[in-house]
Amino acid sequence: MEWIDRLNHWIAKGAAWLVPVLILELVYDTAARYLFNSPTEWSYDISYMLYGAIFMLGAAHTLAIDKHVRIETIYGKLSRRAKALINAVCYLILYFPSVLALLYFGTTFTVRSWKMWEAGGESMWQPPIYPFKTILPLAALLLLLQGIAQFLRCINDLRGTHHADSKP
Repeated sequence: MEWIDRLNHWIAKGAAWLVPVLILELVYDTAARYLFNSPTEWSYDISYMLYGAIFMLGAAHTLAIDKHVRIETIYGKLSRRAKALINAVCYLILYFPSVLALLYFGTTFTVRSWKMWEAGGESMWQPPIYPFKTILPLAALLLLLQGIAQFLRCINDLRGTHHADSKP
């Protein structure tokens, strides 16, 4: 389980390096647009691709460090075992079917994009977007792996065999 955590940690660290690139791109386009009245053709495409990559590649790490949004009104007051039971059931009923669907349809979506060498249609620039779409099944696979690790931690907590580094 720890190797999955490490993998997602390093991928998230790599994706974090895209944040300064995104900021520089947005500052450059804003300056070009408002100071020189010369907007770029490529800014919109670059910004949604960078933001999408950051968001998708960071999702599994966010799950690993237990920072996804959760309503804590009742959940926060439960015991470790009760939380583990709720989490395990939710992983089985909600999480795994959703992530498997994302993996399946994301892969289909990406393969189709690669077969037709798809280009973006949102701007005049029309960059190739099939490499960007490849991030979707990759992110789904990382989420699936991290979900398996989290589910196994829930099982360990239910058995009373959790490790000190396992998440509640």
